[in-house]
Amino acid sequence: MVPMRPALLSLVMVLLATGPAAAGDKIPWDKIPGVKIADFKAEFIAEVEEQLEKIDCYGRCSESVAACLRKNPPHNTAIRLARDIFSLMAGKQGPEEVGKWIEARKQMAHPEWTHGFSLDDSVPLGKKDAPVVIVEFSDFRCPFCSKVAPLLEQVVQQSGGKARLYFKQFPIKGRPESLEASKACVAAQKFDKFWEYCRLLFVNRSDLSDQALLALAKKIGIDPDRFKEEMDREEVLNRVADEKMEGLRARIKGTPTVFINGKEVILQPTRELLQDRIQEELDILNERD
Repeated sequence: MVPMRPALLSLVMVLLATGPAAAGDKIPWDKIPGVKIADFKAEFIAEVEEQLEKIDCYGRCSESVAACLRKNPPHNTAIRLARDIFSLMAGKQGPEEVGKWIEARKQMAHPEWTHGFSLDDSVPLGKKDAPVVIVEFSDFRCPFCSKVAPLLEQVVQQSGGKARLYFKQFPIKGRPESLEASKACVAAQKFDKFWEYCRLLFVNRSDLSDQALLALAKKIGIDPDRFKEEMDREEVLNRVADEKMEGLRARIKGTPTVFINGKEVILQPTRELLQDRIQEELDILNERD
């Protein structure tokens, strides 16, 4: 047998060290933030690992989640999905529920189509050049909207300049106060008080009467008479109508509906999910998914 030259031997060793891992190799749990397998029984960890071998990843690695985790370095999408699968199974969710969750995540990150919205006349919350663009369609009488709206603001403010938020009007038909509140929100932009005023509308959503709308304007330093004149302008009503039509074209059926880089958030918009979707979009933009 001819002995292998040192240089060739070194090359072979490198290839063996960096080559694809075979199924059955250990899952690199230490690469998954927030997961502590020491707190769980070995039987549970084995069940989770079995699912990681069965479920396909998405993004730049289309092998199983387990195989994409074993890459050097592990794929960010695989890390994200492994964490979700672990959390769901720890919460007693079965394979069917886990599969639905993963499919929903895939649809949010890589949908069949994305939606474009007119933003030129809108005032963003956050840096105007932030790469992740969040658009929220909302109704001021909607109780869930009143919870999601401030959550979105907080997530954007904590994104380190990576995300910006736009607010779109989607007053529900049959709610006259919702339409008037939407007009008031749009009118506030004329006075450079868009976010300050619209935020108050959610806080005071139990009373959106004409008197209340004018009182809120006065509270933040806007002359009520001038504010009423602006609210009654045809251009204000047209903008509300245009924004609602944008939502209808995007197939919105209710409020709140949130889009991140034109992709609808179809799972419940919790703080954790929104923060993770922002990071996922950054990964996609930077080809790190």
